[in-house]
Amino acid sequence: MKNIKILFLLLLSLFSQFLHAQKLENIKLFSTQLQDSIPVKIWLPEDYKPSNKYPVIYEFIYDHTNFIAATLQNMWSLPQAIVVYAEIQGGNEHYSTPLLTDIGQKYYLFIKNELIDYITSNYHTTHRTALGLSQGADYINYILRNDPELFSAYAIFSIERPVYYTANFKTYTSKITNKKPYFIAVANDMKERMVFANQLYDSLKTSPYINIKKEYYPNADHSYSILYGLPDALNFIFEDYYIFREFVQGEKLSDYFNNVLNEKNDRYGMLNYNSFIQHIGTLFNAQNTTSSEINSLLDLINDNENTYDIDLFNLGSLLMQAGFYDNAEKSFRLSLKKQKETEIRMETTSIYFWLSKTYENRNEYAKALKILEEGNEKTKSKKDGFLLYRIGLLKIEKSMNIKEGINNLNTLLSQVKQNMVTVFISNDKIYTEIAKGYWKLHNKKQAKESIIKALEINPANNEAKELKEIIN
Repeated sequence: MKNIKILFLLLLSLFSQFLHAQKLENIKLFSTQLQDSIPVKIWLPEDYKPSNKYPVIYEFIYDHTNFIAATLQNMWSLPQAIVVYAEIQGGNEHYSTPLLTDIGQKYYLFIKNELIDYITSNYHTTHRTALGLSQGADYINYILRNDPELFSAYAIFSIERPVYYTANFKTYTSKITNKKPYFIAVANDMKERMVFANQLYDSLKTSPYINIKKEYYPNADHSYSILYGLPDALNFIFEDYYIFREFVQGEKLSDYFNNVLNEKNDRYGMLNYNSFIQHIGTLFNAQNTTSSEINSLLDLINDNENTYDIDLFNLGSLLMQAGFYDNAEKSFRLSLKKQKETEIRMETTSIYFWLSKTYENRNEYAKALKILEEGNEKTKSKKDGFLLYRIGLLKIEKSMNIKEGINNLNTLLSQVKQNMVTVFISNDKIYTEIAKGYWKLHNKKQAKESIIKALEINPANNEAKELKEIIN
């Protein structure tokens, strides 16, 4: 166990080093409840924009906010969020009652009426999560019993055990109007604590008002359950962020896009846009979608400020798979256009290749060749020979101009040998395609010479071996 603790301390140190892209604001907030200034940490996410809305995670008692912020930063499936910690004291003296002590009540009212108000007034926020370890978990449960609508979700780690009372678990749900995610992390802990955590779960697992989940971490002792369980807790709390609802009857694809976008933005201030685009791509064959409807959707996606070239490329690929070749063509063209407007995230060569495939799938080989030649010209500076390879291959395969195709491939081989371009096609494969071209021209001698070169490079080239048998 000692080695595990050391490992986690090292991990925390590393996480803090990775947070240089995030902004930490340290303030002192004067509390009328406490007649004192309370130190507060506010972690803002990378690329924070005051105009955007963000979920907020509030941690109680113990400060793991650097770890929480780093975890959010490194889990792509979670929304960016603001993480807040205020220095407050424990509020349950000797765990003799489910109520808070006088000082605990004051700290609670500070959180409820002053800290949350400050964060809400100074930042553009939405969904709120309350999170706490040990004594912090006592605050969480107090809020859940007495004022559950204060937060959108709750997570407790290694809850303390009651000494002189049994909690009235039914009161947990008596004031809930919106169903709450409630995550319980149980450590390999004192028996009484583990029993109490299990009792909590058993009493609430059938509640229609709480979406509850419990996880046991046998390698974590009392203080370390948050280090083991935080990713599970965050994934559970934000699972709706990356799960997208079904169509509503009569809802068009473009309406669905706008509606879900707005629903997620209202709840979380943002959505996992890349996952949403991928999800949209699975719906092209649903609801009897028409080509016109898909075009309207593509225009919406193209106009969205969060769209990059790779999003439109991925949609084009999915449209190809679904057989919507005209729409795929539009999506790939929009992807190329997007490269002039935003950060480039997709290889231009790949976009041109797949754009040409939309024409090949419609047997429009002249148009496919034109696109390949345009792409080859525009990507010359990248020293990528793949499109030249495709040009030669198409001319030979479709007998468009076999001699030119052979010349294209020979030019490519020469450029590769001179390190002028790179191409992720082996030289023996290129020689094999040249041999096919000569064989189509009934030039047995040149075809045989090319096959010999291919097999000298790769004796295991089965296609070349089969062609050699045919030529001989």
